[in-house]
Amino acid sequence: MKTNIPVLIPIKHFSKRCPDKNKALLPYTIRFLEQVGKLENAVVITDSYDLLELALTYQVNAHYETREPDQDEFVSCWNYLNGKAYSSFFLCPVTQPFRSSNLIMEMEQQYEAGKDNLDFICSITSIPNREIFHVVEKGSSFSFKKKSKIRKGVNCEPHLMIDGALYLINTDFLSKVIHSKNTNTAFWSGRFTCAVNTASFIDIDTKADMSKFEFLSSFFNDTSVERINAGLRYIG
Repeated sequence: MKTNIPVLIPIKHFSKRCPDKNKALLPYTIRFLEQVGKLENAVVITDSYDLLELALTYQVNAHYETREPDQDEFVSCWNYLNGKAYSSFFLCPVTQPFRSSNLIMEMEQQYEAGKDNLDFICSITSIPNREIFHVVEKGSSFSFKKKSKIRKGVNCEPHLMIDGALYLINTDFLSKVIHSKNTNTAFWSGRFTCAVNTASFIDIDTKADMSKFEFLSSFFNDTSVERINAGLRYIG
């Protein structure tokens, strides 16, 4: 399915918890979009001229915006889309860099089949519930957070969780979200369905997250998204 749905990549210059993470992570999202044939649809939206120049070096369309303090990604998307004739768009955050190669196509097919009853589609991943292994630190000692007679990985049942890797959003719905009192509440009150992202999950928000990601990148000695995903599945 060949579509012209824009793929928006909002990235801000400054991150309090993990400085420069967006600069480090942008190339992985760009490489993914190149591999799935969607790079020509991509638009980097940023408040940083450095990030703007970085996007242009990858021959990606880029849009400069003046951000308000604590502005969220929905507002950045709306500032770009407002006045343009796009009925839907992909939101592609850089902080979850691993995405399965069929994810975009699957979302497009789901949206085309049910768009009259959908506000957005989001990617989900399957994770095991490892609560039986959670521990609590008390001074120099540790104890299990929950009581359990059996502590085996086989008892960790899988759960589906929204992973934040990719969204396909109806533009009219975004308008309602933007004009609501609370964009987060309004968005998650919408009608949605999910597409399974079979790539390994890592959400990079902190310096500790970035350290783990950098280890994985250097461990495999290859920044190819598909190769890293395959390796992560092997060791996971």
